[in-house]
Amino acid sequence: MNERKQNFTDHSSAMILISLVVMSLLANSFFKDLMVNDNPMGEIRFPAYATENEDVNRAMPFVINITLPDGWEVKDSGTTENWPDLALYNPYYIYNGDEQIGYIAFNVFTPPAEDTDDISYHQSVWPVMDKGSMQLNNYTLVRLTDTFEASFCQLSDNVKTADAVVCYNKDLKNMAAVVLTEGVADQQALTAICLSLSFSAQ
Repeated sequence: MNERKQNFTDHSSAMILISLVVMSLLANSFFKDLMVNDNPMGEIRFPAYATENEDVNRAMPFVINITLPDGWEVKDSGTTENWPDLALYNPYYIYNGDEQIGYIAFNVFTPPAEDTDDISYHQSVWPVMDKGSMQLNNYTLVRLTDTFEASFCQLSDNVKTADAVVCYNKDLKNMAAVVLTEGVADQQALTAICLSLSFSAQ
């Protein structure tokens, strides 16, 4: 009887150990799926490197937290040439599988000299992206607080057009844009990206 009880105990212990190993492997797999370019949960750091723009080089370091649609990932190699020519710096490149579908980059802005209500504050921010021919259309506000805004829109430079998510943080005086190939994300996906975004000082 004692021998049978011991065998049962040993068998139970082995099953518990196997269960713990399986749970550990599943957890590691789950958290690995949440990694974006080795950054957990899509943390993207700016400024990433020096540019020709000294104001950008002096930008307050910050982190953007972002959740992208399933299958998308951020990489450190790519191009911005397939999208409108915008004054955005330190790009990270967004891929769906092997295809680059856009990028995320940032710029700094100077707060307006006069008091501006929250709903129109962005009118003082988005022009920093303009190299002289930018058009911003179909503007849809998703999130607005006293310090932060995230919206989606279409951006054009009269030659190329892109869908975009744009956001800013008043305290950090930084803005960022997720510039995407037209049609790769529907309004629901663009809204979800807006809702996932946050800025924090680094």
